[in-house]
Amino acid sequence: DDCVISDFIFFLIFSYYFSGMFQLVDNTGAHITTRGVTQHQGLLLYYEQTVCDDYFNMNSAHAICREMGYLGAVSWNNGLTYDIQNDLNIGLDDVVCSSDSWDSCTSTTSHNCGHGEDVHLTCGEAMFLLVDSTGAHITTKAVEQHQGLLLYYRQTVCDDSFNMNSAHAICREMGYLEAVSWTHGLTYDIQNDLNIGLDDVVCSSDSWDSCTSTTSHNCGHGEDVHLTCGEAMFLLVDSTGAHITTKAVEQHQGLLLYYRQTVCDDSFNMNSAHAICREMGYL
Repeated sequence: DDCVISDFIFFLIFSYYFSGMFQLVDNTGAHITTRGVTQHQGLLLYYEQTVCDDYFNMNSAHAICREMGYLGAVSWNNGLTYDIQNDLNIGLDDVVCSSDSWDSCTSTTSHNCGHGEDVHLTCGEAMFLLVDSTGAHITTKAVEQHQGLLLYYRQTVCDDSFNMNSAHAICREMGYLEAVSWTHGLTYDIQNDLNIGLDDVVCSSDSWDSCTSTTSHNCGHGEDVHLTCGEAMFLLVDSTGAHITTKAVEQHQGLLLYYRQTVCDDSFNMNSAHAICREMGYL
């Protein structure tokens, strides 16, 4: 009998730890197996309990996805979308992380949440990333500007046919509001250790759905795309509020916005106009 009890206790302990601190489950509660090169989406569980979204952000998402064996987070949202959520306890709240490592995170097992705040997480490898000179992922924030080397599934992107439509589409795909600017060149040592994974990115609008591209290329790393995403300081918009894309050899007319707000004409003159147009990339 002692052996049977011991075996049962071992089974419980083994099952508890084998399940992992974090898991993604589908709408039936079945565990979604982690694979670092695949994207998986599901309800996030902490020791078989849901996670509340208070203070949750992309740092939290990246840290938890990496803890589960993925390369990073792609996106997250919240909500009561699975029937099984009502049968679960809420086990974690206030997940605050200063980086994409779980070691940098604080949290609490007490909460003040309902299941409408449960976190659903998509983990894997984001299609596009911006990385710094060390190869570290630059976390996206739609209201900030971030500049880095553009990667497509951990490979660089060649600049053949690349333009501001391409830049806007990719920035929006990464969760930014738009592209601010782009350039090309071999400026990071890490580029020489990477493959070139994408070329001929041609987009008819600022949506990735409008783009065509190829994974074959005829490029060197001197043509690698570096991208600045976020919110442009100045924009021209049309009567619907749509952004008028800048092209240096064309004339565009529209309402001038400064961080999505209008600009008053007090003391405004042609010097002001020239300076702002040049800032937006016009001649």
